[in-house]
Amino acid sequence: MEDLDEVAHQLEVMTGSPLADAVRGRVRVLAVSEPARRGRFQECRLELLAEAPGVVPTTVQTTAVIQRRYWPETDMILPARISRSRPHVLEVDWEYLARPRSSS
Repeated sequence: MEDLDEVAHQLEVMTGSPLADAVRGRVRVLAVSEPARRGRFQECRLELLAEAPGVVPTTVQTTAVIQRRYWPETDMILPARISRSRPHVLEVDWEYLARPRSSS
């Protein structure tokens, strides 16, 4: 998996991606819009706090299309890749919302 991560990183560098200097971190959900009563996939407006080693914590507002049954909640923490030089540029692992969690 590390080889694939390295290849992806090199491709980001070559293409000038704003995530070329990204590091693994996390986002904390500070605020989230309410889902509509109907509709499987919906637009979700979020305010996130992006945090990663060597990155100044940054508040980011974003929108994502999410399945209603996996709607994020305030104070939820999600894995993300965050740009060191532009911490408002990030890639959240939205699939994390659908993964089973231990109840410990």
